[in-house]
Amino acid sequence: MIALRATRPACAVLAAALLTTVVACGSGEGASAATDVPVDLATLDVGGYPTQPRQVGVVANMDQARFVEAERLGDFVPSPADIDPRFVHSNPFIASVFIDPEASLGKIMAVDRFAEIAPDFIGGFVSSAETEPLNMGIDMVNAVMIFPDAQKAATAATALEQLDFGYAPNNQPIEIPGYPAAKAHWQPDQQSIGSWFAIGHLVVYTWFFDYLKIWLEKVDKQALVDLVSKSLDTILPSVAKFTPMPADQLMTLQRDRDGMLGRTAPRPREDSWTNPPGVYAGRTARHFSSNPVSRGKMIDDNGVDLYANDGSEVYRARDIAGAQAVRDELGGLTRKFTAVESPKNLPSARCKEYIGRERLAVRFYCAVSHDRYAAYVWSNQLLDVQQRIAAQYALLVNAR
Repeated sequence: MIALRATRPACAVLAAALLTTVVACGSGEGASAATDVPVDLATLDVGGYPTQPRQVGVVANMDQARFVEAERLGDFVPSPADIDPRFVHSNPFIASVFIDPEASLGKIMAVDRFAEIAPDFIGGFVSSAETEPLNMGIDMVNAVMIFPDAQKAATAATALEQLDFGYAPNNQPIEIPGYPAAKAHWQPDQQSIGSWFAIGHLVVYTWFFDYLKIWLEKVDKQALVDLVSKSLDTILPSVAKFTPMPADQLMTLQRDRDGMLGRTAPRPREDSWTNPPGVYAGRTARHFSSNPVSRGKMIDDNGVDLYANDGSEVYRARDIAGAQAVRDELGGLTRKFTAVESPKNLPSARCKEYIGRERLAVRFYCAVSHDRYAAYVWSNQLLDVQQRIAAQYALLVNAR
């Protein structure tokens, strides 16, 4: 099936998409001397937002368990830039964590009979990016899907490829060099390819779509198979390190790690979201950023080992200096942002207003840090974002 993926507005994703990249570093000489300036929490205007950390325990239902398992998988899925450094522009409108294939795959592969032919699907994680923004280059998608055992994964890989194969009359089978077990096809008149590969409990779906060559009416079969081979060379050794939870133990999964989710603000009802709340290894945050390369540098420079997102984003750095550097980068200014007033009695917060041309963009953003933690929030109202970041700061202080 050859189709263009749709975009969907989502406030949380747009917030991540507009993170800026003012370089800051939390390591090196003097980093250990950094301190936090005390703030009287009683003087902060937090509106109606909570200021005490939540206790987040075991999953409450099977759907939640499937999401958490997919989040665990995400820590082992390479970013497209890890596979090929040209793929540096992420699409923030595609869900990375999914249990409903339509949410992430419905525009690039056939999913209408997914539940019928892959009934034991547990959850999946998507890694996607393009070489140029605005559909001007090549799209890469790697969707890794979890099944209860290797046999069911192998059966699903074959069935899903056959289903997708039937959706275009000129689809033709194609072999992937070095991967004879891959099930793949392409359309000889379009620069696009899809591949399904089973590895253990997992199925790796790889998709490339070259907008430029299609517009120029050019086809390069070798380029397509080389891209798929290159992708599998990187992604398979990485996801092979993932240890799936036995299907009969999914309901024992913990939702939180080291209290990270408990430190994030809960999601306001009025906001919209693409991915569920989750906790990840630090570098996994690259999947949720529109600029994964600069985000990866921020993470590496400041020793970020854990990342959580819910109604806010929270990063755990190596030390206070690292957290302050993360705060300064997240709250940094570019030509698309101008500074706005920090919350009263919280001068360490970095707040900004989006002044670019993206009509769906959230307008206001704030970042703050305390101890090893940096947090980031957003809102379309200045007072609201100030209250959110004040409450988030209090939440970090109170999470001891």
